[in-house]
Amino acid sequence: MRRAAVTLVSLMGLAFIPLLAVSQTLPRPPNMMETLNKEAEATNPDGIHAYSEDLIQMLAGVRGGGAAYAGSLTDRLARAELEARSGKRKLISEADIAQAFNTLMKEIGASDSFTADINAVHNNRMAFESTLPAMNSQKKNGSYCNPGEAVYVLELMIENVGRPRTPTPDAGRDTFVAGINPPVRVHLELFSARHSKSEVKEVFNRLFNAFQI
Repeated sequence: MRRAAVTLVSLMGLAFIPLLAVSQTLPRPPNMMETLNKEAEATNPDGIHAYSEDLIQMLAGVRGGGAAYAGSLTDRLARAELEARSGKRKLISEADIAQAFNTLMKEIGASDSFTADINAVHNNRMAFESTLPAMNSQKKNGSYCNPGEAVYVLELMIENVGRPRTPTPDAGRDTFVAGINPPVRVHLELFSARHSKSEVKEVFNRLFNAFQI
């Protein structure tokens, strides 16, 4: 039985925006980051497949290729994740993620300003080090990622690159402007909606092939 899809907005928002206080009279909503981290701890094939399915469902624009295609990407990612964890395949470098992101932007006709370098990839990766410790393998693998981790970093890039920021003097860091749709995700979703299933599949196949998934 297919699991319910986890929405991109829910997971990405929880990565950077604190949870609002909830009245004690209401049940506590599930923390989706905790759910994803728990899934990342899986070591058996079924658990890793469930983890992979949620990661694919979160990927902006992928539904344009159809449900069956999304299912095939889930199978590919789960297989790659299992192989990586058992040392049977290469990991994916932060440089590979940056290159794959930039190639994806060119293929969907996004603005030249939506580009990323290794530093951008690394910063997005470090953003979930504490919230997704089971996924983040930086301490173990350095600048290399497991396949599922690489896909999640790419998803964060889709959310964050080109998104307006506002300074936060107390923390000395930038945070995202509330209420602004991530422009890269908007471009990707529009591409998916305006092109045929076969065209969408071609773009995502090239993306996953770049990761050798």
